[in-house]
Amino acid sequence: MKNSYSALLQRLVVFLLLCLPAVAAIGQRTVSGKITDTDREGLPGVNVLLKGTAAGTVTELDGSFSLEVPSTGGSLVVSYVGYRTIEVALDAQSSYNITLEEDVSTLKELIVTGYTVDSRREATGAVSTVKAKDLNAVPSGNVEQQLAGRVSGVTVVTNGQPGTASQIRVRGFGSFGGNEPLYIVDGVPVGSTDFLNPGDIESTTVLKDAAAASIYGARAASGVIVYTTKKGSKNARKLSVTYDGLYGFTDPGKGQEMMNPTDFAFWTAKGNENSGVKAVHPQFGTIGLGGNAPVIPDYLTVGGASGVVGSINLEAEKAKYNVDTKAGSIYQVVKANKAGTDWYDAITRVAPITRHSLGFSGGGDNSRFYFGLSTQDQAGIMIYNNFKRHAFRANSEFNLTKKLRIGENLQFTYRQVLGQQGDNGGLGIGDDENDVLQAFRMPSIIPVYDEFGGYAGTAAKGFNNPRNPVANRDRGRDNRSFNAGLFGNIYAEYDLIPGLVVRTSLGGNYGSNYNVNYFGIQYENSENNSAFTYGEGGGFGFGWTVTNTANYKKKFGVHGIDLLVGQEALNTGRFRNINASGTDPFSNDPDFITLPNTNRQPVNSGYGKGINFASYFGRIAYNMNDKYLLTALVRRDGSSRFGENNRYGVFPAFSAAWRISSEKFMENLKWIDDLKIRGGYGIMGNSNNVSPFNQFSLYGGSIGNSSYDVNGSNSGAVLGFYRTRIGNPNAKWETSVTQNIGFDGTFFNGKLDVILDVWNKKTRDLLLQLPIPATNGTEAAPPTVNIAEMINAGVDIQVITRGNVVGDLKYELNVTAGTLKNEISSWPLV
Repeated sequence: MKNSYSALLQRLVVFLLLCLPAVAAIGQRTVSGKITDTDREGLPGVNVLLKGTAAGTVTELDGSFSLEVPSTGGSLVVSYVGYRTIEVALDAQSSYNITLEEDVSTLKELIVTGYTVDSRREATGAVSTVKAKDLNAVPSGNVEQQLAGRVSGVTVVTNGQPGTASQIRVRGFGSFGGNEPLYIVDGVPVGSTDFLNPGDIESTTVLKDAAAASIYGARAASGVIVYTTKKGSKNARKLSVTYDGLYGFTDPGKGQEMMNPTDFAFWTAKGNENSGVKAVHPQFGTIGLGGNAPVIPDYLTVGGASGVVGSINLEAEKAKYNVDTKAGSIYQVVKANKAGTDWYDAITRVAPITRHSLGFSGGGDNSRFYFGLSTQDQAGIMIYNNFKRHAFRANSEFNLTKKLRIGENLQFTYRQVLGQQGDNGGLGIGDDENDVLQAFRMPSIIPVYDEFGGYAGTAAKGFNNPRNPVANRDRGRDNRSFNAGLFGNIYAEYDLIPGLVVRTSLGGNYGSNYNVNYFGIQYENSENNSAFTYGEGGGFGFGWTVTNTANYKKKFGVHGIDLLVGQEALNTGRFRNINASGTDPFSNDPDFITLPNTNRQPVNSGYGKGINFASYFGRIAYNMNDKYLLTALVRRDGSSRFGENNRYGVFPAFSAAWRISSEKFMENLKWIDDLKIRGGYGIMGNSNNVSPFNQFSLYGGSIGNSSYDVNGSNSGAVLGFYRTRIGNPNAKWETSVTQNIGFDGTFFNGKLDVILDVWNKKTRDLLLQLPIPATNGTEAAPPTVNIAEMINAGVDIQVITRGNVVGDLKYELNVTAGTLKNEISSWPLV
């Protein structure tokens, strides 16, 4: 009997043990949701605690969260700096969408440096953020153009051509060259952001001073612009589909006021008179001092005759007409346009733009994803200038275990640019005799076309040498370039211990391009090209980045610490390219022109291994009671741009902030919601203004520069060698020392934000390519040396006011302003 009871007891214990997991499962459940602000934007880093316990979590970048809670009862306490803490009672539902109201509306934006994600409220450096919705509001081809007027201290210069590169300057020019900021997309440095679709961008952060940007060390002297793309939400129960569409147009407006033909003739005569000259003008007769009043001719040219007054027999002249240089001498009949030609209007148009973006996002308990499709078609205000971009983006992340996550950010982009002018992606158009300049140089008395449909121009004597811009645009109508690129990174994150996340990322950027250019024979100008020219070329490049970081965040009562250490290695991009040109193809039809069908010139090609960087960096941030903030960081960079004598540089920075509004003596100033004073000092580097070949003395050979008839036969020159570059192995980094004092304030219950920075940047060891005596070799490129110093100083201010007009109708006014003083403070050659 005793044995029976014992066996029964054993079976009961086993049964209870087997039931424990089921009991536990019955007693617990998972709730999820999303925390947003009043604008329905997700809030990251929000604390979500189960009331009365230590159990809790923080929201992700998009505001989503997931938490184990009791099967019945309980409540969630949701708190976030700058927002009112609320308590949410738990009921039977499993999903909660919670909206937090701002307690202090300022500084709620995130600062994404590419290595960390922080709250702007805790920033101690000069940082600006731009909301994604503000970027989408501007119809432009490139996202950097959309920063214009939105960030104090940042200037954006563009020439208006769609798809063109822009000149971005963060706090002015700090060097004699290479003043472009560093671009970071999803943690990967890139040379250009023209592949990005504005609709895919989640956040934009501009790091302006050393306290914020020195984490990028050798490449940060000209500022850093960080883009983060959209990601999906974990625990999303439904697929979210978004569509953004844009249609607009660009109106070229009126060109500058030009003289009509009568005024042009009068002031031409007046110019001669004031110069004491009496001259026979080919069109206006004998004018000037002692001359006659100018006569407006009926025809500017009839064959070889200029300034023809009266009627002519057009049928007879048509028989003589010729604009084909291969068929004989040019013979044109050009009638004077006495009403005046509006040349600017002739080459411009009202240019439409359309953009469509589709986004698909979602996720599950252990995953999230975002897929984006976009297309943009934009016409330029100049005829035959068009831009198209098609992009596909895929961002996803998966929890392999509770501690291990993997993910990727990938984008494929195809771009097509037609009829663009200017080198360097259109940026160099200001240095060219571009068609807008030609339009303003052309006298209005010249018509666009002659009497028989050919182009008119300054071949009609007496009008200097501008060229017919309509003819230029027509002849270049088939000029085009194409490029396709694949960009992105794959990463893995592991929660080593609570608060410590280690991350590794491998990024890459592959691009290929091709271009074709046509330009027909000119006949209508005073200075013409003598042959039909055709050129084509292409290339490809690949750059990579490997980044490893460890980030530890921990709260100890009123003390908070954020420690980051990392290592990075990258190559800016190995590349190859080839291009060639030729003249006089057998056919002028673009469908039949190839290089073998032209009088081909020598083929040019290029090859580069890219620039290598090897870096180590660290940052520590301390926060005491959300009142006293300290940050210190340092980065050590090595670059293949420099010789082994000065290959490495160290770039430290220190900053601090004091939230005055949290002090007791500020309690009675109810109109001040938040007020913070911050200051920083640090060192940044720049190596953009030096060739990687500068450290070497190089030699080359050519028939023109290094050949000699060794045999004395006068027919057998032998190729030799000559020095093509004089090396400087001692060149080193340009070093920028930045000091910054700033104030961040929010007033009147969040209705007014003011951000003010007073800064000074001194750049020493400026790199410059100096001229050398001819005795060193007339064909040798001079070395780049460190030789001068420059000081930039200024004030940046941003004022934002917001409020409700009526009901849900809100307004926000953003005003940016600043001053900048630039001075070369040391120049040893003077």
